[in-house]
Amino acid sequence: MQPFQPPLSTASLPPVGGSLGPLPAHFVVEEIPAYLPSGEGDHVYVFVQKTLQNTVDVARRIAQVAGVQQRDVGYAGLKDRKAVTRQWFSLPLRSKPVAEWELGPDIVVLESSRHKNKLRTGHLNGNRFILTLEGVTAGGLERAEAIAARLRDPGIPNYFGPQRFGRGGSNLDAGLAWLQSMQNRAELPEGETGARRGDRRGPRSRFDDKMLPSVVQSEIFNRYVAARLARPEPLLPGEVVRLDGSSRCFVVENAEKELPRLESGDIHLTGPMIGPKTVQAEALAGELEALIVRDFGLEEGSLEQLGKNAPGARRDLFLKPTDLVVRSLTEDSLELTFGLPAGSYATQVLREMTHGEWHEPR
Repeated sequence: MQPFQPPLSTASLPPVGGSLGPLPAHFVVEEIPAYLPSGEGDHVYVFVQKTLQNTVDVARRIAQVAGVQQRDVGYAGLKDRKAVTRQWFSLPLRSKPVAEWELGPDIVVLESSRHKNKLRTGHLNGNRFILTLEGVTAGGLERAEAIAARLRDPGIPNYFGPQRFGRGGSNLDAGLAWLQSMQNRAELPEGETGARRGDRRGPRSRFDDKMLPSVVQSEIFNRYVAARLARPEPLLPGEVVRLDGSSRCFVVENAEKELPRLESGDIHLTGPMIGPKTVQAEALAGELEALIVRDFGLEEGSLEQLGKNAPGARRDLFLKPTDLVVRSLTEDSLELTFGLPAGSYATQVLREMTHGEWHEPR
């Protein structure tokens, strides 16, 4: 199955032209942590800059040089591989001193400290990006500023980018195959051996058990966003909205009454990351969400299995890049700087600028 390719929200504006530059330094990401290390505690925190390295491989390398297990190394989120990225890692205090590490030229420790707890997934507020566009045609800066104004308000659809779905969309096929295999395993008779029942599963299987269900959730979310934005109503009866400045969500009972709050930014539209803990939409919005899941083709057994590994959540339908600035570097290159909340994709901002293909190679 090929992942759904979301439509552009800036299709009515002329594109900037050009594309992301080919060098790692043309895509720079810096993590915005939820908190900084206090300087005291039983965990070592290291702020690392890595080039052409993914987060999991760097965590593995840190574990090797520090003399600890890979599971002891914590991080708040996964960062792009084909880029220069900066993020925090944590590891136990018993590890080998940072000054004695030999990580190689593409992994540099910029700062180290201590803190009381291990870093966990989600312990970040967002990421700051610096992107360089090359091959921009004449007048590109003016076109970029016009698109930037649209991206600031009302924002852009908060789609999951193509990175979520792997090379050629292979992660989606893998996620669906994982669902089927887990369902088959669950249906084995109790007398089957542990090996057949999948009780002896290694680190890669545990990683898949976390990552692959989220890919299926992401595909359904993307499809819902497109279906929801195709409707003319700004707010649907039964829609689940999030309170500004909070993770708390509630179901809209009276759309007309709540519309002023949506327009003022006091509440935000959300879509489903399906699972048993997802706040369920009702009425017309609930029917739309159910239709998307049904059209995707998951059977009841697959949905139940998905829920065992992916409890579910709500995700904002729109995002607004913060401090979005466009500046000219040369006659045919531009630099974009902006911040995004955790879990959002800078490539979606880039795509809105260039009108490139959704699955355009890095």
